[in-house]
Amino acid sequence: MTIMPADMPLSSTGIAEDVQEAVNEVFPLFESVQKLARLGVSVAFEVAPSRIVATIRVAANATQVLPALLEEIDDARPGQLPDGKLVVTGSMCQGTVTLRVLIPQEWVTAQELAVLTGTTPADPSDLL
Repeated sequence: MTIMPADMPLSSTGIAEDVQEAVNEVFPLFESVQKLARLGVSVAFEVAPSRIVATIRVAANATQVLPALLEEIDDARPGQLPDGKLVVTGSMCQGTVTLRVLIPQEWVTAQELAVLTGTTPADPSDLL
């Protein structure tokens, strides 16, 4: 995937074609997204010039998916948002997509999250 800078001039016809192409590519993802929704996981994409950010929210009843999900994130870094919510940031797709995974507050502590993401060496068996 190549992300092009937004300073290239586009015609209105080109923009309409890009929108149509994006819509056509999104529909095949519908089934996968529906499976995630049934599990209690939601994904929101924010597309900006030269950047894609995917925010993944995991509901408390879907925490069983977190270990496998966190394994797929490159350069995972646990942290907290200004409102205190636990979050893991990292990247996927050769670094062109930044991920934010919002973790249910009642599921893990910040220390447990650091162990899960591999940023703190510890034996996770006594934490979870």
